Amino acid sequence: MNRFVTALYLDHIGEIRRYIGRRIACRDTVADLAQETFVRLLSVDQVPAPDKSRAYLFRIAEHLTIDHYRRQAPLAGKQLNLDDCADLPCPAPAPERHAIARQELRRLQAAIDTLPARCREVFIRHKFDGLPQKTLAAEYGVTLNAIEKLLIRALLQLRSALQ
Repeated sequence: MNRFVTALYLDHIGEIRRYIGRRIACRDTVADLAQETFVRLLSVDQVPAPDKSRAYLFRIAEHLTIDHYRRQAPLAGKQLNLDDCADLPCPAPAPERHAIARQELRRLQAAIDTLPARCREVFIRHKFDGLPQKTLAAEYGVTLNAIEKLLIRALLQLRSALQ
């Protein structure tokens, strides 16, 4: 998944920034929201199919832009005293959370890399490419039960490696 998201980032970060930049004037906010788009992609349970990933990224960026405006709406036209804001929590995830998420992804990638070859391939194609078990069984010429066993083995080994 990490490689998939990295490839998406390299291919689409400029487009995402321009898309958000047409809606928001602040460069720093645009950069933050573009980065958050990919962080959100990393946090989804099931990554969209490769042919739909670009659209999915733009949908995330659109929702983040809308959320940004919703957070800003109550502040429009008001001046705030900075002393009153000192105790307000920041709505964005803390930098530590980003670092922890990256570490967790590296651990997951390393754990996936230790799976037996066929087990790893079936797991990746099912979880990240979104292929149904039935399709995988047909492609590999095995029973549905065999695919389920490979997925169970992968999940058990990953759970063991990540605990």
